[in-house]
Parts: sequence; structure tokens; C-alpha cells
Amino acid sequence: MAEAADFMAKAVRLTLEAKHPRVAIRASWKKTGGGWQPVNVVRQKVRANYIASGTLVKSIQPFSKGLEFGVEYAQTGEFLRQGRQPFGKNKGGKGIPVSNMREWTQMRRIRPRDLSNNQFISNNEKNRKAMSFMMNRKIKYFGIEPFDFLKMPRVYTLDKYRSKIIESVKKDIQNGI
Repeated sequence: MAEAADFMAKAVRLTLEAKHPRVAIRASWKKTGGGWQPVNVVRQKVRANYIASGTLVKSIQPFSKGLEFGVEYAQTGEFLRQGRQPFGKNKGGKGIPVSNMREWTQMRRIRPRDLSNNQFISNNEKNRKAMSFMMNRKIKYFGIEPFDFLKMPRVYTLDKYRSKIIESVKKDIQNGI
């Protein structure tokens, strides 16, 4: 089963690194009453991978124990698999913790822009906070689409190793009787 676990770990890494169709949302916002409402929302299909920092891909490790096998990964993988619900659906509407947003924008070298002319502006604390607020507001309102990066690798692994899995189960049953 260790061979199957190694195969699955490689397949999961490739799935995350491959470009997949995703929806990019651009919106202008207007302050109404006690909150903000999006106006002029544009949804656009793009092809992109699911690597933000590389931490998740590096954390993927195969595991096998007896007849069980699979992959272990960092907690961020569960966030990616579950996504974030938009405001108003179930318990949705939660943004990303401010400290995590700050680390991510610094790591990705995302800089604040002036929305009127799309020019970069001073990268000071005030502008970074405003940029994080706007990004978090968008995540709270529209959510983050979930991506089950284990689904297809699991199917490929089970298809490839089906006969070996059946043999292992047969041997286990015979030895247990």
C-alpha cells in the first residue's frame, strides 16, 4: 500500500500545481446604510493553479498503515477543500484573520493600488490595512470557491491499484480466519 500512497501523493501535488478553471470576481462597492454593497460585479473565467504560498504542496506526505493509505497535509488544505461560504449562507460571511491576510499579501508581494487610476501607491501600514479590508470584504461577500484536490487523485489511485488492493484484502481475510 506504500506504493499506492506515494502515487496518490504525487497525483495530489500535480493536481494543485495544474491550472484549473476558476472564477475571478471584480466588483465596485458602494456604502449603503450600515454596510457595503457590491455594484458592477464582473465574473470572469480564468485558468490558475491552487498554489498561494507552496506550503500546502510541500506538506503533502504519503501515509500507509495496513490496508489504509492516503496523504497527510497541512491544515490549509482543509480550508481549500471546504472553501468559505459567502455572507448569508449557513454560517458564512467570515473573513480571513487579519494577521494571515497580512502575511499572505507580503509573501505574494501584493501592493496597494489607487482604484481611480490603477497606479501603485505608497506601501505603508495605512494603505496595506485598507487593501486587506477590501480583500476581506470581498471574501466575506462572495466567499471562496471550494476545491477538492483529493477527489481525482483518489479515483486515479484506486483505478491503478485496484487489483493490488483486492489481493491485499483477500490475504488479510485469509490470514484472519
